[in-house]
Amino acid sequence: MNKQILDTKELFIFDLDGTITDTEPCHFEAYRRTLLSLCDTVLTKEEFLRCYVGHPETEIYALLRKNRGIDFDDDLFFKTRIDNLFDIVAERGMETAPFYKQLEEMYPDRHFIALTSQRESVLKRFREVVDYGKIKTFISVADKPYSKKDVLADTERYLGYPQSKAVIFEDFAPTMKAAMENGVYAIGVKHDFNVLYDGDCNESVDIHKEAVFY
Repeated sequence: MNKQILDTKELFIFDLDGTITDTEPCHFEAYRRTLLSLCDTVLTKEEFLRCYVGHPETEIYALLRKNRGIDFDDDLFFKTRIDNLFDIVAERGMETAPFYKQLEEMYPDRHFIALTSQRESVLKRFREVVDYGKIKTFISVADKPYSKKDVLADTERYLGYPQSKAVIFEDFAPTMKAAMENGVYAIGVKHDFNVLYDGDCNESVDIHKEAVFY
């Protein structure tokens, strides 16, 4: 990662799923178990990667209905999925990414925050089982009249810092592109459930490895 650029930033914004923690395999398994138990249908990793990764929850539900020709009660599906998710997290454990621990040590005086699409109830459960370290401010856009893109378009209003002083760590390309369009430096986080292309972000880091600073 470009340390010269990071040194100029005061606000470090982190997505949570697939960025600070490698949760996408857990989400896939939770969806797989839920669809099998409630709808008697099998979700493959290939379909999950192709159709659903990165989409907001309600969009995933709509896509599942369309692609699979199935129907289900949203509230029951959500409850079953989340119960499955945290069973899986308990089975596997959940550590924060090596690069994140490096940043905590290197920038102890910077403001670290989370900007997530997780529902508040899910975020609360994650905070009970994951040590997010320096992050004490958690902003969820779930069920809000604004989106991550809105926040990145006006960081001064929503986060208290100008865009030129902010860097975002994210694994979803459309969010990173929105960040760059608004002058927020975007670092893409690569994992086994996403693919980042040239132009998706300013630079990238692997969720499984320590970062190389230059």
